[in-house]
Amino acid sequence: MIDAVQARLAAQDEHRPKYQMLRDAMVGAISGGDWTPGMRLPTEAEFAEVLPFSLGTVQKAYGELVKNGLVVRSRGRGSFVAPAQRQMSDPWHCRFLDDEGQILPIYPQLLGHKVATEDRRWAELFGKKVKVVRIDRAISINDEFEIISRFFTSSAIARPLVRLPRNTIETANFKAVLLKEIGMPISRITQTIELANKRVWRELAIRPQPQLVMKATAYTAGGDVAYVQEFYIPQNNRRLLFDSELRY
Repeated sequence: MIDAVQARLAAQDEHRPKYQMLRDAMVGAISGGDWTPGMRLPTEAEFAEVLPFSLGTVQKAYGELVKNGLVVRSRGRGSFVAPAQRQMSDPWHCRFLDDEGQILPIYPQLLGHKVATEDRRWAELFGKKVKVVRIDRAISINDEFEIISRFFTSSAIARPLVRLPRNTIETANFKAVLLKEIGMPISRITQTIELANKRVWRELAIRPQPQLVMKATAYTAGGDVAYVQEFYIPQNNRRLLFDSELRY
């Protein structure tokens, strides 16, 4: 089992932090099928005995996989490869195409939610003194690369969303969920795309460095902003199916 990681480590660029090298090798073992869902993994100490990394490096790499939902821990039993990812159905964004022009599968992972930091945009978009909530997801595109999604909306709209079961909000098409849960139809979505601002992605601590930022703004039938989404896209070799304005 550790052999699959060692082989991937040997093929990597060594001019990176060691925990990132180990993390990526482990991710490759999962996406490549060497480590299958439900498989029990070696302990961190067992990895540290075999690999040229300290126990702290191994723990940090393991922690990254747990945080991203690829590995789950069970007290007294150990660490296991997480169940197969749940694919997002009917995606409206992040539609990347394979070589035949088909949309690649999208596997989202809920990272959490919190009150958004102050930003002058919120008063302009949602109204003065409106508390804004941010829901974060990591979106894997066919296990080839990962996009970070940040969804912003008013606390009034976010409240019923964050109460939903994790697997529902994780794979949700937010437009469809708003209609089903609170009866809010989205009549229009506009999208823009721009180069990622280095200052912003450094503040957000997003890795790897995003190359582009796609922003989607959704409007109700009355013309009010329902939510804003930001997608931080790293460099990749796929084509993005993109519409500057989506109407339904």
